[in-house]
Amino acid sequence: MADTIQVKQAEQSCSAGLQYAQKHISSSPKDAILCCEGMCLKGETARRAANLIAHRLVPDKAVRICHGGLLEKAGGMKELVTRANRVLILEGCGMACATRIAKGAVPGLEPEVVLTSKFFQYDPGVFGVDEVPDEQINIEARKVAGEVVEKYFR
Repeated sequence: MADTIQVKQAEQSCSAGLQYAQKHISSSPKDAILCCEGMCLKGETARRAANLIAHRLVPDKAVRICHGGLLEKAGGMKELVTRANRVLILEGCGMACATRIAKGAVPGLEPEVVLTSKFFQYDPGVFGVDEVPDEQINIEARKVAGEVVEKYFR
C-alpha cells in the first residue's frame, strides 16, 4: 500500500464558492480558516466552530475556506489561502485530515493547527453525530470557537 495518494485537481468549479472567494479577495487579506470536515462528532464540532468563527464571531478578520475549492484548478479558495495573513486549521482529531489536504493542495503551506478535541468533553466511545443531542454539539462548538477567538483574534 502506498504512503501517499495523488488527487487530480477538478476541472469544474463551484460558482457559489468562486463568488464567495471573489468577494473576500477584493477586500484586505484575512486569516483563512479551514477545518476538519469529518462526518464524526469531533469533525462536526470542529466544522461548526470554524463556521462560527468566520461567519459570526470575527467575520472582519477571518474567511472560511472550502476543501473542495482548494482542489479546483481555477478556484479562488487557493488565492484566499495564499494571500491570508495566517492559515488556521481546526482539526477534530489527530488524523489531521484538513492539514494534509491543505498542504497537498497548497505546497509550502505552514498553517497553525488547533486540535479542537482538547476543548470539549465527549465520551471517547461516541463517534456519530446522532449519538449526542444537537444542542450539545452546538455548546461544544461554541466553546471551541470561543477558545480559538480568544487565543488567535484578541
